[in-house]
Amino acid sequence: MTRLVVIILLSMLGLRASAIEPIHKIKADGAVTDILKEGNILYAATDNATINVFSLKNRRLLYKISFPKIKDFMGDIISPKVYDIDKMANSDDIVAVVQGNRGFANVYIISNKKPVLIIKDVDSKMMIKRVKFIDNNTILLGLLSNELIRFDVVNKKIVYRVQISAYTFSDIALNVQRTEVVSADESGIIHIIDVKTGKIIKELSGKNVDNVYQIGYQGSTIICGGQDRRLSIYHRNTSQSYYLKSSFLIYSVGLSPSGEIGAFSANEENEIKVFNTLSKQELAILKGSETVITRILFTSESELITSSDDPNILFWKI
Repeated sequence: MTRLVVIILLSMLGLRASAIEPIHKIKADGAVTDILKEGNILYAATDNATINVFSLKNRRLLYKISFPKIKDFMGDIISPKVYDIDKMANSDDIVAVVQGNRGFANVYIISNKKPVLIIKDVDSKMMIKRVKFIDNNTILLGLLSNELIRFDVVNKKIVYRVQISAYTFSDIALNVQRTEVVSADESGIIHIIDVKTGKIIKELSGKNVDNVYQIGYQGSTIICGGQDRRLSIYHRNTSQSYYLKSSFLIYSVGLSPSGEIGAFSANEENEIKVFNTLSKQELAILKGSETVITRILFTSESELITSSDDPNILFWKI
């Protein structure tokens, strides 16, 4: 905490914070597409049909969850990519969106380390990209067609299916209470949606003017990174918003639990810039990622875990 205060003070004085290298590294068995942490356990989804489960106490692999192989468009048997994972804090279940046959996707609930198929690719014919738990019995699906689906896992039925806009879907993020979801697409417009009803509460626009690759939501702060090389910040409860211009496409973003510290993939060297979302001051540059950043996960106000389009998962302290 003391170190973070020092960094903030230096930035307020206009001094550039020094570069920071990772303090730890662990390896998954494939390129990492998504990560999530609960307690001392880290879950890492890969493009190798697996979820790797690590102990953070000794940074060792505990076990793997594997998914069945599929046929690609050429008819070849391949290991599917795990697109997205989520987990409720009070449950052992994990939900995963996994690449399916013919360009569609499968959705699995993993219970007792075993994946159970709840939405089948060729039956549903849905191009699902993102999934979030709303509660223990309900999930929210983000489709490439920019539709949101609330799905009852117990009864295996759709509660609602809403079209957000005519633009291609990019990403979604829930607030901590899981009552609101923010949705991003290729228009650059951000939609805030009521999870219970699927109705659009508010639109945020003007900061990104092209495809938003990734979005984050913590506290009252929303962060977006996009193809237009803009890093946008919206404050949910105020009219304050702005964007920072980057030198490269912003593939990945992250927010600390308070929403006061942000991070984004900043350049072709795969460096990550950390900044104060209120003052806009740069706090640190994280150096050490070798490929395109896929996820930036804050585990506290001063600690991060990042994944890239390779097996390396890096740990940082600012």
